[in-house]
Amino acid sequence: MNKATTLSGTITTRSNWHWQDNIWTLGLYGTAVGAGTLFLPVEIGTRGPVIFLVMLLLGLPLSLIPHLLLCRVYMREEKTENGTLPIFGSFFSGRGEKLITLFYCVTFFPVTLVYGVALINALDNLLVEHLHITAISRGPLSFIVVAALYVVLSKGRDRVVAIMSALALPFAASVLLIAISLIPGWHLSNLTGTAAEITAAPLPVTLKNIWLTLPLITFSFCCAPMVSPLSSYYRERKAEGEKKALFVIRIAYFAIFASILFFVLSCVLGIPHESFARAKAENLNVLSVMKGNGDFSLIYHIAPLIAIIGMTKSFLGVGLSVAQTFGQLAASVSGKKARASKRLASLALFLLTYGIVYANPDVLSLIEMFCGPLIAVILFLIPAYLIYTRPALAELRGVTVFLVVLGGLATLCALLWTML
Repeated sequence: MNKATTLSGTITTRSNWHWQDNIWTLGLYGTAVGAGTLFLPVEIGTRGPVIFLVMLLLGLPLSLIPHLLLCRVYMREEKTENGTLPIFGSFFSGRGEKLITLFYCVTFFPVTLVYGVALINALDNLLVEHLHITAISRGPLSFIVVAALYVVLSKGRDRVVAIMSALALPFAASVLLIAISLIPGWHLSNLTGTAAEITAAPLPVTLKNIWLTLPLITFSFCCAPMVSPLSSYYRERKAEGEKKALFVIRIAYFAIFASILFFVLSCVLGIPHESFARAKAENLNVLSVMKGNGDFSLIYHIAPLIAIIGMTKSFLGVGLSVAQTFGQLAASVSGKKARASKRLASLALFLLTYGIVYANPDVLSLIEMFCGPLIAVILFLIPAYLIYTRPALAELRGVTVFLVVLGGLATLCALLWTML
Protein backbone atom coordinates (compact mmCIF):
# COMPACT_ATOMS: atom_id res chain seq x y z
CA MET A 1 0.00 0.00 0.00
CA ASN A 2 1.39 3.43 -0.96
CA LYS A 3 1.10 6.13 1.66
CA ALA A 4 0.79 9.79 0.95
CA THR A 5 4.04 11.46 1.85
CA THR A 6 5.10 15.07 2.00
CA LEU A 7 8.49 15.59 0.39
CA SER A 8 9.99 19.06 -0.08
CA GLY A 9 6.55 20.63 0.09
CA THR A 10 5.11 18.32 -2.58
CA ILE A 11 2.30 15.87 -1.85
CA THR A 12 3.03 12.42 -3.22
CA THR A 13 -0.10 10.46 -4.07
CA ARG A 14 1.76 7.37 -5.31
CA SER A 15 5.39 6.23 -5.15
CA ASN A 16 6.31 8.28 -8.25
CA TRP A 17 3.19 10.35 -8.71
CA HIS A 18 2.93 13.77 -7.13
CA TRP A 19 -0.01 16.09 -6.62
CA GLN A 20 1.44 18.50 -9.17
CA ASP A 21 1.22 15.70 -11.77
CA ASN A 22 -2.53 15.66 -11.17
CA ILE A 23 -2.61 19.41 -11.73
CA TRP A 24 -0.82 19.13 -15.07
CA THR A 25 -2.98 16.20 -16.18
CA LEU A 26 -6.09 18.25 -15.51
CA GLY A 27 -4.45 21.23 -17.20
CA LEU A 28 -3.96 19.22 -20.41
CA TYR A 29 -7.51 17.88 -20.17
CA GLY A 30 -8.89 21.35 -19.56
CA THR A 31 -7.10 22.76 -22.61
CA ALA A 32 -8.31 20.03 -24.98
CA VAL A 33 -11.88 19.52 -23.72
CA GLY A 34 -13.70 22.80 -24.18
CA ALA A 35 -14.85 24.82 -27.16
CA GLY A 36 -13.78 22.25 -29.75
CA THR A 37 -15.59 19.50 -27.85
CA LEU A 38 -18.80 21.50 -27.60
CA PHE A 39 -18.77 22.35 -31.30
CA LEU A 40 -17.81 18.86 -32.48
CA PRO A 41 -21.33 17.36 -32.04
CA VAL A 42 -22.68 20.23 -34.14
CA GLU A 43 -20.31 19.43 -36.97
CA ILE A 44 -20.85 15.67 -36.81
CA GLY A 45 -24.60 16.09 -36.36
CA THR A 46 -24.81 18.08 -39.59
CA ARG A 47 -22.28 16.11 -41.65
CA GLY A 48 -23.20 12.56 -40.68
CA PRO A 49 -21.93 9.44 -38.85
CA VAL A 50 -19.02 8.78 -41.20
CA ILE A 51 -17.22 11.74 -39.64
CA PHE A 52 -17.70 10.20 -36.19
CA LEU A 53 -16.20 6.94 -37.46
CA VAL A 54 -13.20 8.85 -38.80
CA MET A 55 -12.78 10.54 -35.43
CA LEU A 56 -12.99 7.16 -33.71
CA LEU A 57 -10.24 5.70 -35.92
CA LEU A 58 -7.95 8.70 -36.39
CA GLY A 59 -8.64 10.98 -33.44
CA LEU A 60 -6.25 9.29 -30.99
CA PRO A 61 -3.27 8.72 -33.33
CA LEU A 62 -3.67 12.20 -34.84
CA SER A 63 -3.47 13.73 -31.36
CA LEU A 64 -1.54 11.58 -28.88
CA ILE A 65 1.47 10.62 -31.03
CA PRO A 66 2.27 14.18 -32.23
CA HIS A 67 1.87 15.58 -28.70
CA LEU A 68 4.29 13.01 -27.32
CA LEU A 69 6.80 13.82 -30.05
CA LEU A 70 6.35 17.56 -29.48
CA CYS A 71 7.04 17.11 -25.77
CA ARG A 72 10.21 15.12 -26.44
CA VAL A 73 11.50 17.88 -28.73
CA TYR A 74 10.71 20.57 -26.16
CA MET A 75 12.45 18.57 -23.42
CA ARG A 76 15.68 18.64 -25.46
CA GLU A 77 15.59 22.37 -26.02
CA GLU A 78 18.28 24.39 -24.28
CA LYS A 79 17.25 26.38 -21.23
CA THR A 80 17.57 30.15 -21.35
CA GLU A 81 18.62 32.55 -18.62
CA ASN A 82 15.34 34.48 -18.72
CA GLY A 83 13.27 31.31 -18.38
CA THR A 84 11.41 31.53 -21.70
CA LEU A 85 9.05 28.72 -22.60
CA PRO A 86 10.41 26.03 -24.95
CA ILE A 87 8.96 26.65 -28.43
CA PHE A 88 11.83 25.48 -30.71
CA GLY A 89 13.75 28.73 -30.12
CA SER A 90 17.12 27.19 -29.23
CA PHE A 91 17.09 25.13 -32.45
CA PHE A 92 17.18 28.36 -34.45
CA SER A 93 19.42 31.38 -34.11
CA GLY A 94 19.11 35.15 -34.34
CA ARG A 95 16.23 36.22 -36.55
CA GLY A 96 15.08 32.60 -36.94
CA GLU A 97 14.36 32.37 -33.23
CA LYS A 98 12.22 35.51 -33.34
CA LEU A 99 10.38 34.29 -36.45
CA ILE A 100 9.52 30.91 -34.94
CA THR A 101 8.27 32.67 -31.80
CA LEU A 102 6.12 34.97 -33.92
CA PHE A 103 4.76 32.01 -35.88
CA TYR A 104 3.85 30.27 -32.62
CA CYS A 105 1.89 33.33 -31.49
CA VAL A 106 0.18 33.71 -34.86
CA THR A 107 -0.77 30.02 -34.78
CA PHE A 108 -2.38 29.89 -31.36
CA PHE A 109 -3.71 33.41 -30.92
CA PRO A 110 -6.66 32.66 -33.28
CA VAL A 111 -7.48 29.70 -31.03
CA THR A 112 -7.99 32.12 -28.13
CA LEU A 113 -10.30 34.09 -30.42
CA VAL A 114 -12.33 30.93 -31.09
CA TYR A 115 -12.74 30.37 -27.37
CA GLY A 116 -13.45 34.05 -26.76
CA VAL A 117 -16.19 34.24 -29.39
CA ALA A 118 -17.75 31.00 -28.16
CA LEU A 119 -17.58 32.19 -24.54
CA ILE A 120 -19.39 35.47 -25.24
CA ASN A 121 -22.02 33.69 -27.35
CA ALA A 122 -22.68 31.17 -24.59
CA LEU A 123 -22.81 33.89 -21.93
CA ASP A 124 -25.16 35.99 -24.04
CA ASN A 125 -27.37 32.93 -24.57
CA LEU A 126 -27.47 32.31 -20.81
CA LEU A 127 -28.39 35.92 -20.00
CA VAL A 128 -31.04 36.38 -22.68
CA GLU A 129 -32.76 32.99 -23.03
CA HIS A 130 -32.38 31.59 -19.52
CA LEU A 131 -32.16 34.59 -17.20
CA HIS A 132 -34.12 36.98 -19.48
CA ILE A 133 -31.58 39.77 -18.99
CA THR A 134 -31.34 41.97 -22.08
CA ALA A 135 -29.83 45.13 -20.57
CA ILE A 136 -26.20 44.14 -21.30
CA SER A 137 -25.22 44.54 -24.96
CA ARG A 138 -22.44 42.54 -26.61
CA GLY A 139 -19.93 45.41 -26.47
CA PRO A 140 -19.75 45.94 -22.68
CA LEU A 141 -20.15 42.20 -22.06
CA SER A 142 -17.18 41.38 -24.32
CA PHE A 143 -15.03 44.06 -22.70
CA ILE A 144 -15.69 42.87 -19.14
CA VAL A 145 -15.14 39.18 -19.89
CA VAL A 146 -11.99 39.62 -22.01
CA ALA A 147 -10.50 42.02 -19.44
CA ALA A 148 -11.12 39.49 -16.66
CA LEU A 149 -9.46 36.71 -18.66
CA TYR A 150 -6.32 38.77 -19.27
CA VAL A 151 -6.13 39.72 -15.60
CA VAL A 152 -6.02 36.00 -14.78
CA LEU A 153 -3.36 35.37 -17.45
CA SER A 154 -1.19 38.07 -15.87
CA LYS A 155 -0.90 35.97 -12.69
CA GLY A 156 1.63 33.57 -14.24
CA ARG A 157 1.99 29.89 -15.17
CA ASP A 158 1.37 28.17 -11.85
CA ARG A 159 -1.69 30.25 -10.94
CA VAL A 160 -3.30 29.80 -14.37
CA VAL A 161 -2.73 26.03 -14.39
CA ALA A 162 -4.16 25.75 -10.87
CA ILE A 163 -7.30 27.68 -11.89
CA MET A 164 -7.73 25.53 -15.01
CA SER A 165 -7.39 22.35 -12.98
CA ALA A 166 -10.02 23.58 -10.54
CA LEU A 167 -12.41 24.17 -13.43
CA ALA A 168 -11.60 20.94 -15.29
CA LEU A 169 -13.08 18.45 -12.81
CA PRO A 170 -16.57 19.99 -12.47
CA PHE A 171 -16.68 20.56 -16.21
CA ALA A 172 -15.75 16.93 -16.96
CA ALA A 173 -18.31 15.66 -14.46
CA SER A 174 -21.02 17.90 -15.92
CA VAL A 175 -20.32 16.84 -19.51
CA LEU A 176 -20.35 13.17 -18.48
CA LEU A 177 -23.63 13.63 -16.61
CA ILE A 178 -25.24 15.33 -19.61
CA ALA A 179 -24.07 12.53 -21.92
CA ILE A 180 -25.54 9.92 -19.56
CA SER A 181 -28.80 11.84 -19.25
CA LEU A 182 -29.24 11.71 -23.02
CA ILE A 183 -29.10 7.89 -23.14
CA PRO A 184 -32.88 7.33 -22.56
CA GLY A 185 -33.57 9.53 -25.57
CA TRP A 186 -31.12 7.86 -27.94
CA HIS A 187 -32.53 7.23 -31.42
CA LEU A 188 -30.51 5.16 -33.88
CA SER A 189 -32.48 6.85 -36.63
CA ASN A 190 -30.35 9.95 -36.02
CA LEU A 191 -27.46 7.96 -37.45
CA THR A 192 -29.18 5.66 -39.89
CA GLY A 193 -31.07 8.51 -41.56
CA THR A 194 -27.96 10.50 -42.34
CA ALA A 195 -26.07 7.30 -43.16
CA ALA A 196 -28.58 6.61 -45.93
CA GLU A 197 -27.95 10.05 -47.38
CA ILE A 198 -24.18 9.47 -47.31
CA THR A 199 -24.57 6.06 -48.97
CA ALA A 200 -26.44 7.71 -51.80
CA ALA A 201 -23.64 10.25 -52.29
CA PRO A 202 -20.75 9.43 -54.65
CA LEU A 203 -17.68 7.94 -52.98
CA PRO A 204 -15.35 10.80 -54.02
CA VAL A 205 -17.71 13.29 -52.33
CA THR A 206 -17.71 11.29 -49.10
CA LEU A 207 -13.92 10.96 -49.11
CA LYS A 208 -13.55 14.68 -49.75
CA ASN A 209 -15.82 15.50 -46.80
CA ILE A 210 -13.79 13.19 -44.55
CA TRP A 211 -10.54 14.79 -45.69
CA LEU A 212 -11.81 18.33 -45.12
CA THR A 213 -12.80 17.41 -41.56
CA LEU A 214 -9.20 16.59 -40.53
CA PRO A 215 -8.47 20.17 -39.36
CA LEU A 216 -11.51 20.12 -37.08
CA ILE A 217 -10.45 16.75 -35.62
CA THR A 218 -6.90 18.05 -35.11
CA PHE A 219 -8.22 21.09 -33.25
CA SER A 220 -10.78 19.22 -31.15
CA PHE A 221 -8.18 16.95 -29.51
CA CYS A 222 -5.38 19.50 -29.33
CA CYS A 223 -3.69 20.70 -26.15
CA ALA A 224 -0.38 21.66 -27.81
CA PRO A 225 -0.24 25.14 -26.18
CA MET A 226 -0.12 23.51 -22.75
CA VAL A 227 2.72 21.14 -23.76
CA SER A 228 5.23 24.00 -23.71
CA PRO A 229 4.54 25.09 -20.08
CA LEU A 230 4.37 21.40 -19.09
CA SER A 231 7.76 20.69 -20.67
CA SER A 232 9.18 23.77 -18.96
CA TYR A 233 8.03 22.44 -15.59
CA TYR A 234 9.22 18.86 -16.04
CA ARG A 235 12.62 19.90 -17.43
CA GLU A 236 13.34 21.16 -13.93
CA ARG A 237 13.03 17.59 -12.65
CA LYS A 238 16.02 16.54 -14.82
CA ALA A 239 16.44 12.74 -15.24
CA GLU A 240 12.88 11.84 -14.23
CA GLY A 241 11.32 14.75 -16.10
CA GLU A 242 10.82 13.45 -19.64
CA LYS A 243 9.48 10.06 -18.61
CA LYS A 244 7.01 11.64 -16.21
CA ALA A 245 5.94 14.31 -18.72
CA LEU A 246 5.18 11.68 -21.37
CA PHE A 247 3.24 9.58 -18.85
CA VAL A 248 1.17 12.61 -17.82
CA ILE A 249 0.30 13.28 -21.49
CA ARG A 250 -0.76 9.64 -22.02
CA ILE A 251 -3.00 9.67 -18.94
CA ALA A 252 -4.54 12.97 -19.98
CA TYR A 253 -5.25 11.77 -23.50
CA PHE A 254 -6.91 8.60 -22.32
CA ALA A 255 -9.39 10.79 -20.41
CA ILE A 256 -9.66 13.31 -23.27
CA PHE A 257 -10.39 10.74 -25.96
CA ALA A 258 -12.83 8.65 -23.91
CA SER A 259 -14.87 11.62 -22.67
CA ILE A 260 -15.05 13.35 -26.06
CA LEU A 261 -16.13 10.18 -27.88
CA PHE A 262 -18.85 9.36 -25.37
CA PHE A 263 -20.13 12.94 -25.24
CA VAL A 264 -20.26 13.32 -29.03
CA LEU A 265 -21.93 9.94 -29.56
CA SER A 266 -24.55 10.65 -26.92
CA CYS A 267 -25.32 14.07 -28.41
CA VAL A 268 -25.63 12.73 -31.95
CA LEU A 269 -27.98 9.94 -30.84
CA GLY A 270 -30.04 12.04 -28.41
CA ILE A 271 -30.44 15.41 -30.15
CA PRO A 272 -32.47 15.91 -33.36
CA HIS A 273 -30.80 17.08 -36.55
CA GLU A 274 -32.79 20.32 -36.50
CA SER A 275 -31.07 21.41 -33.28
CA PHE A 276 -27.65 20.90 -34.83
CA ALA A 277 -28.70 22.88 -37.90
CA ARG A 278 -29.87 25.74 -35.66
CA ALA A 279 -26.62 25.68 -33.65
CA LYS A 280 -24.51 25.89 -36.79
CA ALA A 281 -26.65 28.68 -38.27
CA GLU A 282 -26.56 30.75 -35.06
CA ASN A 283 -22.88 30.03 -34.23
CA LEU A 284 -23.77 28.26 -30.96
CA ASN A 285 -22.28 25.24 -29.22
CA VAL A 286 -24.34 22.11 -28.63
CA LEU A 287 -25.10 22.88 -24.96
CA SER A 288 -26.74 26.16 -25.92
CA VAL A 289 -29.45 24.42 -27.97
CA MET A 290 -30.31 21.62 -25.57
CA LYS A 291 -33.87 21.48 -24.27
CA GLY A 292 -34.72 19.92 -20.95
CA ASN A 293 -37.29 17.24 -20.32
CA GLY A 294 -38.26 15.00 -17.46
CA ASP A 295 -35.92 14.41 -14.54
CA PHE A 296 -32.93 15.97 -16.28
CA SER A 297 -34.40 19.42 -16.93
CA LEU A 298 -32.07 21.01 -14.34
CA ILE A 299 -29.02 19.79 -16.27
CA TYR A 300 -30.20 21.43 -19.45
CA HIS A 301 -31.01 24.69 -17.70
CA ILE A 302 -27.43 24.93 -16.43
CA ALA A 303 -25.92 23.66 -19.71
CA PRO A 304 -24.95 27.17 -20.91
CA LEU A 305 -23.17 27.76 -17.59
CA ILE A 306 -21.24 24.52 -18.11
CA ALA A 307 -20.28 25.71 -21.57
CA ILE A 308 -19.05 29.00 -20.11
CA ILE A 309 -16.78 27.14 -17.69
CA GLY A 310 -15.43 25.03 -20.55
CA MET A 311 -14.68 28.03 -22.74
CA THR A 312 -13.02 29.88 -19.87
CA LYS A 313 -10.56 27.13 -18.96
CA SER A 314 -9.71 26.45 -22.58
CA PHE A 315 -9.06 30.15 -23.22
CA LEU A 316 -6.72 30.24 -20.25
CA GLY A 317 -4.93 27.06 -21.35
CA VAL A 318 -4.14 28.40 -24.81
CA GLY A 319 -3.75 32.03 -23.79
CA LEU A 320 -1.08 31.20 -21.18
CA SER A 321 1.64 30.29 -23.69
CA VAL A 322 0.47 32.90 -26.23
CA ALA A 323 0.64 35.77 -23.73
CA GLN A 324 4.03 34.71 -22.37
CA THR A 325 5.69 34.12 -25.74
CA PHE A 326 4.26 37.31 -27.26
CA GLY A 327 5.55 39.27 -24.27
CA GLN A 328 8.98 37.67 -24.62
CA LEU A 329 9.00 38.46 -28.33
CA ALA A 330 8.04 42.08 -27.73
CA ALA A 331 10.83 42.45 -25.16
CA SER A 332 13.48 40.96 -27.48
CA VAL A 333 12.43 43.06 -30.47
CA SER A 334 11.92 46.39 -28.70
CA GLY A 335 15.03 46.22 -26.53
CA LYS A 336 13.09 47.94 -23.72
CA LYS A 337 12.63 46.65 -20.19
CA ALA A 338 11.00 43.23 -20.16
CA ARG A 339 8.21 44.21 -17.76
CA ALA A 340 7.16 47.27 -19.78
CA SER A 341 7.30 45.38 -23.08
CA LYS A 342 5.21 42.53 -21.71
CA ARG A 343 2.59 44.95 -20.41
CA LEU A 344 2.33 46.66 -23.80
CA ALA A 345 2.13 43.27 -25.55
CA SER A 346 -0.62 42.16 -23.17
CA LEU A 347 -2.55 45.37 -23.81
CA ALA A 348 -2.26 44.89 -27.58
CA LEU A 349 -3.51 41.29 -27.31
CA PHE A 350 -6.40 42.41 -25.10
CA LEU A 351 -7.56 45.13 -27.52
CA LEU A 352 -7.28 42.84 -30.54
CA THR A 353 -9.11 40.03 -28.76
CA TYR A 354 -11.88 42.37 -27.63
CA GLY A 355 -12.40 43.76 -31.15
CA ILE A 356 -12.64 40.37 -32.83
CA VAL A 357 -14.79 38.82 -30.09
CA TYR A 358 -17.17 41.75 -30.37
CA ALA A 359 -17.34 41.27 -34.19
CA ASN A 360 -18.42 37.62 -33.66
CA PRO A 361 -16.92 35.84 -36.71
CA ASP A 362 -17.97 32.34 -37.81
CA VAL A 363 -16.25 30.07 -35.27
CA LEU A 364 -16.45 26.82 -37.22
CA SER A 365 -15.07 28.39 -40.39
CA LEU A 366 -12.23 29.90 -38.35
CA ILE A 367 -11.39 26.47 -36.95
CA GLU A 368 -11.41 24.69 -40.31
CA MET A 369 -9.74 27.33 -42.45
CA PHE A 370 -7.14 28.77 -40.10
CA CYS A 371 -6.65 27.28 -36.64
CA GLY A 372 -6.48 23.58 -37.41
CA PRO A 373 -4.00 23.72 -40.32
CA LEU A 374 -1.64 26.16 -38.59
CA ILE A 375 -1.70 24.00 -35.47
CA ALA A 376 -0.75 21.10 -37.74
CA VAL A 377 2.43 22.93 -38.72
CA ILE A 378 3.45 23.38 -35.06
CA LEU A 379 2.25 19.95 -33.99
CA PHE A 380 3.28 17.79 -36.95
CA LEU A 381 5.73 19.40 -39.35
CA ILE A 382 8.15 21.60 -37.39
CA PRO A 383 9.09 18.85 -34.89
CA ALA A 384 9.65 16.41 -37.77
CA TYR A 385 11.77 18.94 -39.65
CA LEU A 386 13.93 19.60 -36.59
CA ILE A 387 14.32 15.90 -35.83
CA TYR A 388 15.82 15.26 -39.27
CA THR A 389 17.94 18.42 -39.42
CA ARG A 390 19.30 18.80 -35.87
CA PRO A 391 21.89 16.30 -34.53
CA ALA A 392 20.65 16.80 -30.98
CA LEU A 393 17.31 15.23 -31.98
CA ALA A 394 18.71 12.33 -34.05
CA GLU A 395 17.64 9.72 -31.47
CA LEU A 396 13.98 10.58 -32.15
CA ARG A 397 14.11 9.59 -35.83
CA GLY A 398 12.01 6.65 -37.00
CA VAL A 399 8.71 5.47 -38.48
CA THR A 400 6.69 7.46 -35.96
CA VAL A 401 8.02 10.73 -37.36
CA PHE A 402 7.05 9.66 -40.88
CA LEU A 403 3.47 8.95 -39.78
CA VAL A 404 3.29 12.31 -38.01
CA VAL A 405 4.38 14.07 -41.21
CA LEU A 406 1.65 12.29 -43.22
CA GLY A 407 -1.02 13.47 -40.78
CA GLY A 408 0.27 17.02 -40.91
CA LEU A 409 0.41 17.15 -44.70
CA ALA A 410 -3.13 15.76 -45.02
CA THR A 411 -4.42 18.46 -42.66
CA LEU A 412 -2.55 21.24 -44.46
CA CYS A 413 -3.78 20.08 -47.86
CA ALA A 414 -7.34 20.28 -46.54
CA LEU A 415 -6.73 23.97 -45.79
CA LEU A 416 -5.34 24.67 -49.24
CA TRP A 417 -8.33 22.98 -50.88
CA THR A 418 -10.86 25.07 -48.95
CA MET A 419 -9.01 28.25 -49.92
CA LEU A 420 -9.12 27.51 -53.67
